[in-house]
Amino acid sequence: MSGFSMLPDLHFTGGKAAWPDARRLPREGLAQALVESRNRTLAWLGAFGQTRRGWTVPRQYDCNPPLWTLGHVAWHAEWWCLRGVRHLEQGGIRLPVASEPSLLDGADEWFDPERIGPDERWEIALPDVSRVKQYAAQVLDGLLRRIALLADDDDATLYPFRRALYHEDVQGETIAALLQSLGVAPAEPASVGPAASVSHNDALHFPGGNFTQGWSDADGFAWPDELPPQKVYVPAFEMDAALVSNAQYLEFVEDGGYEHPAYWSAAGRQWLMMQERSAPRYWSRHAVTRSWVVSRFGAERTLNPDEPVRHVTLFEAQAWCVWAGRRLPQEIEWELAATQNRGLQWGALREWTATPYEPYLGFSAEPTDGEIVGRFGTHQVVRGVSFASPARLRHTRARTALLPEDDVSFVGFRTCAV
Repeated sequence: MSGFSMLPDLHFTGGKAAWPDARRLPREGLAQALVESRNRTLAWLGAFGQTRRGWTVPRQYDCNPPLWTLGHVAWHAEWWCLRGVRHLEQGGIRLPVASEPSLLDGADEWFDPERIGPDERWEIALPDVSRVKQYAAQVLDGLLRRIALLADDDDATLYPFRRALYHEDVQGETIAALLQSLGVAPAEPASVGPAASVSHNDALHFPGGNFTQGWSDADGFAWPDELPPQKVYVPAFEMDAALVSNAQYLEFVEDGGYEHPAYWSAAGRQWLMMQERSAPRYWSRHAVTRSWVVSRFGAERTLNPDEPVRHVTLFEAQAWCVWAGRRLPQEIEWELAATQNRGLQWGALREWTATPYEPYLGFSAEPTDGEIVGRFGTHQVVRGVSFASPARLRHTRARTALLPEDDVSFVGFRTCAV
């Protein structure tokens, strides 16, 4: 029988072996990573305590409820890896159907995002916290046992498990954003981490040329929206080495940037009227000194001028660029710059680009790609990772999509010369 001799338990904190390429994790490395990801998820969720009362939080319109998120993480992994999903033809449409029932009765109705929208997630009555945690533990245990019995380390064999891993990694970051939105400190403060400083922001010059965008390797794990690779000609461009800092953005604020409609797009002006915003989310004036302060997980701090500005919408990033005579990078420019590794500083925050989220030419969706396809045309491409992301999410080809008005996510921006 193939497999490895011992399964890591649910309190596993890291393996002895280190695999440098997270997108090519073999079975044992994948099992370790799944446990590490779950521990990370539970660490973020630890701020809500052990009782239902702690998990019942005020509605945040740009986030999901914490208990729903935990249940969804478990449901997603179970659906992909344990339930024998097959595709049936119905009216010329291929529909995914599970061969096995969920370990939790009602999980499909509660946690399938195709069945329950963002508003309903805050309104439904979910099982008790202990039951959802038990379900999540049962699913993880099932994943580890299934991985141990797999016949090989082929990409096709490991694809659903790798996808479940990366999905949970991303969901963990959304829990961190929820804590920030609620003003709640993480149970493990060290996980917050300081943002990288922007002491200087040099200009990087790229000659451009032909470039292959997307996942072009013959092996490894790739998200569907990274495929197929495509060759594109990229004109020469100049890009900031670092993200726009608080100090740079503060100049825009104090110059009345939020009061000048000319800096804002039509959509930006509409958003601004609805928000009545005069500074980024979580910025405010100190009641006594009138200096600028920011809220970080419920703690008020003096605005650090050298940190990258974060929690800004696409509209705010665009307005700053108009004011400064700059522009946001195109998605392909960001990918080329990050791939060439010529001094681009990235990884502190996710980053807005100027590119709407659309499929690459030749993209072919599977019935299980509904969440990805549903963002095409309505979301904007965001690149990079944030301080709240596990290191394995850091990849130059990885794409993220956010709504233009999203200022809950840990997102900032850098600029290019016009």
